[in-house]
Amino acid sequence: IQQTQIEKHKALAEESAKKCDGLQLQVEIENLNRSHKQAAAFHSTVEVRLNRALEETERLKTQLTKMQQANKMHFEAAKLLSFTEEEFMKALDWGKS
Repeated sequence: IQQTQIEKHKALAEESAKKCDGLQLQVEIENLNRSHKQAAAFHSTVEVRLNRALEETERLKTQLTKMQQANKMHFEAAKLLSFTEEEFMKALDWGKS
């Protein structure tokens, strides 16, 4: 009878150990799922920031191109004005001669 009791207790102990292992695995799975969700949220946030940075970069590049074009036009206008000024000065000098 005592041997049977010992065997029953061993069987119960083994069953409890299996249940405990199963619960530990379930807790670990839940932790991994939680970590995965956090990583996905972080990834999403980083992706949004990256897209905003790319949009800002494109906007700045466009603005720079426009500024370069405006500077080129101003430079060309200044060159034309300097020629006109030189010719005007020559005309003034020519009138004095």
